[in-house]
Amino acid sequence: MGTSRSSVESNLARATNIFHQNSNLALEMTLCEKHLAALYLREGNIATAKSLFEKCIKLFPQHHGTISFCLEQLANGSCWDAHHQVSHWTTVFLVHSLKSKQRLGIHKALQFLGDKFLANDEETAMSLYIVALEGFSWMDVHRSRAECLLRLGDISKAHGDLFKAVEHWQTARPFFKRSSQAKQVEEVDKRLAAIGEDVLEQHRKNLVCLVELNVPSGAVKEQKEVL
Repeated sequence: MGTSRSSVESNLARATNIFHQNSNLALEMTLCEKHLAALYLREGNIATAKSLFEKCIKLFPQHHGTISFCLEQLANGSCWDAHHQVSHWTTVFLVHSLKSKQRLGIHKALQFLGDKFLANDEETAMSLYIVALEGFSWMDVHRSRAECLLRLGDISKAHGDLFKAVEHWQTARPFFKRSSQAKQVEEVDKRLAAIGEDVLEQHRKNLVCLVELNVPSGAVKEQKEVL
């Protein structure tokens, strides 16, 4: 998706004009709109992208490829801002993937459901991420695998398990790199660097507690040497 917006729009417009001249090519016109929606989503035109994805689903509900693609985009909460979040699409995507026995779609839907639960029910979110991760690992889907590991690392950190958080993030990093997700690699590196600062801060807090509790000076000295 590195092609410029103007170039993509121009190519899609030419294709749409050609298909428009033949009434039997309505599906092909819809395919152009599907890709145009993906372009708008990439460029941040959220409302238009959402409208086009939903339009494509309504026009050709029996076209498996189009439905799967559009539902995946709509179900992925990370693609949308708070104003355009529609959680029911995640459930619809899961049902569609189950009915069509699409293993990749099923596990992506579970991952997206995990994202939905993350804010209010971390335990359920973690379970969903683990199941999705197992599927992605079996299918060797690098990016999705890394995304689940990243979330699991964040949950571990939130619960104070820094060792497990680092383990998840370090495992995720090469998978992001293999799938050419440079920004995500940077995010992992930032998390790993912050962990070092968190550990140092925890040592400082421990030292303060030792002093306040009047722990023998020898023990306090050992803590200072660690710092």
